Amino acid sequence: MQEFTPNTNRAAHSRTFNILSVTRECGVTTDVEYTTVQLTRADTGLTAQINGQPAELERAVATLRTAERVWLLEEVLTEPAPVAAEVAVIGKAVACELHRELGRLGYREHYALAGDVLNRVVPSLAAITAAERDLVREYAYGQLGLMVGGWAA
Repeated sequence: MQEFTPNTNRAAHSRTFNILSVTRECGVTTDVEYTTVQLTRADTGLTAQINGQPAELERAVATLRTAERVWLLEEVLTEPAPVAAEVAVIGKAVACELHRELGRLGYREHYALAGDVLNRVVPSLAAITAAERDLVREYAYGQLGLMVGGWAA
């Protein structure tokens, strides 16, 4: 008997298997049966069909596990989840410049200032984007009635 282990390396919408089941009594083959099992991913979980008929998932998996031989007939892969585009952060060197600039303007709580402007916790200025840095700068200068890049920069 071949142990069936589902391929968990790639997500699939459905997989269809051809299965060879052999029944033996006292070491003598008494029956050979070919079965088709289809497993399909649905919003509610996995569904199963055996020979084109709806079946309980447990029965389908048991059929796969107890089979003499299993062949993958068809596989419909699931579209990969869209990966959010990674936004470039300003990094340490530019963050250091922003710290110096905010210090020259008289701000002492740089992370709190950035957090107030961006409406989130900012544990490091190096982890903000260039657009967020520009917002922080504009806000800092605007609070003092200055234009960005004024006398304090």
